[in-house]
Amino acid sequence: MRRILVGYDGSEGGGRALERSIEEARDSRGRITVLSVANVPLDLDVPRNFGTLDDLSANEGQPLAAPPEVVAQLREASERLATAGLEPELIWTAGDPGRAIVETAKEIRAQVIVLGEQHHGLLGNLFGADVDAEVQREAGCDVILA
Repeated sequence: MRRILVGYDGSEGGGRALERSIEEARDSRGRITVLSVANVPLDLDVPRNFGTLDDLSANEGQPLAAPPEVVAQLREASERLATAGLEPELIWTAGDPGRAIVETAKEIRAQVIVLGEQHHGLLGNLFGADVDAEVQREAGCDVILA
């Protein structure tokens, strides 16, 4: 059984990635994992050295709840895949999207990653918006751009 990781963000490209993952799953009897990433600029795993004690949340140290937009994205992906007769595993994480996709692929031992191809301008590429290229460079498995 082939492990397929789909990076899904609710965009048109994400929709193409879901459709392509359906084809991959049917062709290989694969298992689909859908990953949605909340792009957070701070690294949640390192100590913070700014602010005061009053800045700490009452929820400090507790697991993060998925932001509403991520919940909506995963629900949408689940419904689209269920319509195709597939039951995906749904996961989310917070952080840099490219890094999160690569790390998740390694954790679940994905044989293929499916992403919606994004078209970025020069400024997007200069400021690290080219997630597709980062994943292709670091993945260690097949990457399909839909």
